[in-house]
Amino acid sequence: MDSLWATTDYRVFLRDWLESERQARSAVSLRWMAQKLSLDPSLVSKILSQDRHLSHSRVQPVCDLLKLEGDEAEYFRLLVHYAKAKSAREAQACFARIAQLRKVSPVPLDDVQAAYWESWVHVALRSLLACGEFKDEWERLGARLRPRQSARKAREGVLLLERIGLAKRDPDGVWRVSETFLRDGSPAQAPMVRHFHRQSLLLSLESIEGLSKELRDLSSLTVSIPPEGYPRLVEMMRDFRSRVLATVAGMRDPDRVYQLSLQLVPLALPEDQDAP
Repeated sequence: MDSLWATTDYRVFLRDWLESERQARSAVSLRWMAQKLSLDPSLVSKILSQDRHLSHSRVQPVCDLLKLEGDEAEYFRLLVHYAKAKSAREAQACFARIAQLRKVSPVPLDDVQAAYWESWVHVALRSLLACGEFKDEWERLGARLRPRQSARKAREGVLLLERIGLAKRDPDGVWRVSETFLRDGSPAQAPMVRHFHRQSLLLSLESIEGLSKELRDLSSLTVSIPPEGYPRLVEMMRDFRSRVLATVAGMRDPDRVYQLSLQLVPLALPEDQDAP
């Protein structure tokens, strides 16, 4: 089974743990697990199938059963909290702590570049390095970001980019971007990318009040479509992103960083179709 540190869904980890224990010990079963946790077997089954969540009162019994202590127990608690977060801000704060624990864990990430998506700061800094010549000017870099970031945050972000091969110093000590574009296709990156999208939505929300109309543009469309309309619109959005990238690649002397977000989400679905 995968290490605890390699998952961001505690229910997947529990399911894999139970299957591993079943193979090792014939007495282990779903009913056995439910008895150990003082839970109804049907509820445990729904938790393992990702239909229900573990109550906070049962987190410690799970840690005791799985022999999770110290940082591992804290990591598991955070996974439960993250999965049950009631707001994007709560989820973001929880994920930040999860990412911090993963960095000091004894098990390496499956994909080291997954760390890139842990914070919008990393993404913004990587593009900002292409907007001029920056040496170890951490306060200057942090001041350019919106929302403004501390010198410490800027330094940590650039050094992370260097560590994962997305930025490097040239012989004059100037930081340069190593790759022009980066795709998020790795399965190991998927949970991080989902978190990054949550952060992007929050940044858009803050820009409504924090920036003048001359510096930001927000718009939306609400449309009614047939079943075949969704894939057609998704394809149009993909084509638009490709055209934007091609246009940006031809631009010279950038001096600012913008985040372009395209969102196509359902506001109403057919009666026989529920959103996952």
